[in-house]
Amino acid sequence: MSENVISQPFEKQQAFAQAIFESLPGLMLITAVALVANFVAPILETYPLFKTYLSLKDFILAIIIGIAIRNTVGVPAVFQPGLRYSTIMTKTGIVVMGSSYSLAGLVSVGGQALVFIAVFLFGTALIMMWLCNRLGMSSSLGACLAAGMSVCGVSATIAISPAVKAKNEDMAYAIAVVLMFGLLALVAFPLVGRLFNLTAEQFGAFAGVGIINSAQVLAAGFGYSPEAGKVAGIYNIGRVIFLPFVVLMLALMAAAQEAKQGNEVVKINKLQMIRDKFPLFILGFIAIVCMNTMGMLSKAEIKVAKVFMEWAFLLGFASIGLTTRLSDLRAAGLKGFLFGFGVAGLKAVLALVAVLYFMK
Repeated sequence: MSENVISQPFEKQQAFAQAIFESLPGLMLITAVALVANFVAPILETYPLFKTYLSLKDFILAIIIGIAIRNTVGVPAVFQPGLRYSTIMTKTGIVVMGSSYSLAGLVSVGGQALVFIAVFLFGTALIMMWLCNRLGMSSSLGACLAAGMSVCGVSATIAISPAVKAKNEDMAYAIAVVLMFGLLALVAFPLVGRLFNLTAEQFGAFAGVGIINSAQVLAAGFGYSPEAGKVAGIYNIGRVIFLPFVVLMLALMAAAQEAKQGNEVVKINKLQMIRDKFPLFILGFIAIVCMNTMGMLSKAEIKVAKVFMEWAFLLGFASIGLTTRLSDLRAAGLKGFLFGFGVAGLKAVLALVAVLYFMK
């Protein structure tokens, strides 16, 4: 028995070392894509087309290069283990981004952000569920679409799926719609921002409310300007905070629809769902903000944190690009494409009107 107790820590260390070793090729590929994007982006900015109209900063370029590689030459299996850390990288970047804020600044931006987010998130979720019900879609598909289109894209779709017993096809359909709009938004939103001459604060809010997927919110925001990226980051955090509450609302609505149709209803533990879905990394972000507010971070440390944040995002976005298969987008089909883009497009237009009218 004592030998088994001694061998367990060794086996865990061995498994950890093996996981790191297997991840190295993928991490090296991610780093290569990030470095190329970081090198090429300033060169593109020297050309009038990219300087004035089609701004492709390194964050957006990393996603595009990754997608191009994945869907042309492909990514061999040896690289796959290292591509699973995109969420960790982007969440780490968000936590470190706290060094750019004080509590006063966070409240000044975040107060208005929470109002905007609450209206658009819950409004979109309710309208999506109503539309899906009117169109005769299943409650599980409707909940997946409503979560994905209202909160934070893919992660929200995955979060709601167990609560509504969603089929794999429902998830694939919703994720395809989210990704299709998000890829277009990466290029279209900065163009719209420059067309309407949006300030950094306005564009950050526009992207934070109008773009569906969390990573694409950050990529578009920082692609517009560093200041817009910070504002978009606050809106993104606000959306993630609301995630468990929107998921709970949609799960209850889906259960009510199933009960109305006489089907088996999933029992929902409301408190457990909120606790399970709450994004703990937000607490890390708030802790860093508090440290900066209390003067615990020097100017040199804040500068280092900014560089670390930018590379955490850049590596995360490169990984997202390398794992995006355009063939998956076919899951939604033409009907899903039109339906998803119609709702997402209307949400984006309303978001633009809101920032132009309320954020002068």
